[in-house]
Amino acid sequence: MNPFSRTRALFCWLALFCAGAIWIARQEYVDQYERFFQSTSIAQRMLSQKTVQHEAVLATLAALSHPPAPERLYPSLQPAMPQLLGLGHLPGGVWAGSQPEPPGLSAAAGRAQQLGRPVTMPVDGARYWLVSPSGWSLLIDARQLVPPADFPPGLGHLTLTVDREPLSLLDKPSEGGLPGWTLALQKPLGAASQPFPMRSTRTLTPATWPWTAWLGWAAASGLLVAGAAAWQRSRAEARRQQEQARLAAMARLSTLGEMAAGIAHELNQPLTAILAQTRAAERLLDDDEERPAVRHALLASAEQARRAADIISRMRALVQPSPPARREALDPDALVASLRFLREPELARQGIRLTWTNATPGARPLGDRVALEQILHNLVQNAADALAGVPGARHIALEGRAVDGTYQFSVSDTGPGIAADALPRLFAPFYTTREQGMGLGLALCDTLAGSMDGRIAARNLSPAGACFTVSLPQAGVPA
Repeated sequence: MNPFSRTRALFCWLALFCAGAIWIARQEYVDQYERFFQSTSIAQRMLSQKTVQHEAVLATLAALSHPPAPERLYPSLQPAMPQLLGLGHLPGGVWAGSQPEPPGLSAAAGRAQQLGRPVTMPVDGARYWLVSPSGWSLLIDARQLVPPADFPPGLGHLTLTVDREPLSLLDKPSEGGLPGWTLALQKPLGAASQPFPMRSTRTLTPATWPWTAWLGWAAASGLLVAGAAAWQRSRAEARRQQEQARLAAMARLSTLGEMAAGIAHELNQPLTAILAQTRAAERLLDDDEERPAVRHALLASAEQARRAADIISRMRALVQPSPPARREALDPDALVASLRFLREPELARQGIRLTWTNATPGARPLGDRVALEQILHNLVQNAADALAGVPGARHIALEGRAVDGTYQFSVSDTGPGIAADALPRLFAPFYTTREQGMGLGLALCDTLAGSMDGRIAARNLSPAGACFTVSLPQAGVPA
């Protein structure tokens, strides 16, 4: 993936992750708020039950025709009502109780009779007297209404306003003192006589955030983006391959002219040899003693015809998409023997001697037989052309040897060599130094060598001559 697509994929992942993370955070907030609301409602009902219990106690005391003395009744009520600090009665304006008469009790009793329900008379921020119309009064400690351990665990802070200042009933420290999002609810208690405002708060610190869900979504969104990127890459690669195939087809069509010229160039040699051998056989047919020579000429013509057919098959393969040619271990001696059988009579008529040396017997090149034969035939023909008109002994030497895991065929001649300016462009298509040449022979040799994972090189010899070397993988040697 190139840097731009990596950046785009990262941006897509960030956008997808942020959208999912916001949705997860919202769902978590809604869930936390619902739990907080339920916990606050439970705490409100618990406190309301306690305050309603106070009204029930006062109503029961008012219904007694002969109530016991407050001093004797208080010890029996206090174990069941830990919040009860005192009990008193005001019959006929005379106070009797477990605590001294609070200031303003008569006025509070009159207000209660006027309203027809108990009223509260705060002592401080935590304690208050609950005075009923019958004169019975309860001293309540709001801090003892519900033990802090009995409140639901989903609460953080809980206050109850009895007088002016809120009274803290529950105060859980924030986790690590970290800041966060605060949830708050306020509800009055359910008793009509004690509708104290209750306020509940809870802070959603980073410890309560949905880290696990976020990490899971980060991994899932990363996999989604990676999958989408892989799918896009596969589609792009498929389109690229289709385009390459289309361009390759166009390139093959555009080089039909070049292929036709190459076919003409390559077929000229075997067809010329067939014609020469046939004419020689025709001249010798009338002489019984020359029948072996006639047979040799006919066999050579058949071999040249086979080579021409192989060349046509090879040229056709160049314009048709096909799998790579099957490569196998080849016998260099057999290859050169076939070459000498075809070329030695013609070269002998030109006064050229062809020799073969196998410097590494037993070593085998790995390649395609037809392609390698075509390369060697072209190189020998080029060497013969270079020796045309050269005075003195004319010699073409073929040598094979194994070198550093490769097998090298060398074709050298005793001709004038290659011009220095032509040497770098020797294997370029359509480049030639001969008047009648097409410049396709060596270019085709280079292409065929490359198709076998080989290479071809040229150099000048000292004092004269040129040498072409074909390097191929050696069979049995790891690549």
